[in-house]
Amino acid sequence: MMTVANRRRSDRRVKEVAVVVERRSGLDRRLIVESATAQIHAVLELLTELADHDALRDDSRRLLDTAMLRLRYALERMELE
Repeated sequence: MMTVANRRRSDRRVKEVAVVVERRSGLDRRLIVESATAQIHAVLELLTELADHDALRDDSRRLLDTAMLRLRYALERMELE
């Protein structure tokens, strides 16, 4: 009979498992970055439309402007790579 104490003392074996690692080619990485930049451009367009409407309070507009600025900065950094 195995009790909690016996189970803790038992020798637990670690089984090694081989993992296949896929390396992405330079083209794959560029396509991913291009896809991400296209998505960020689309998000910026939507946020710009939202900012152009007068439905936002001043504090919400400032938060939105800050978010858009950060997205533009990230986009510029991605395009440089």
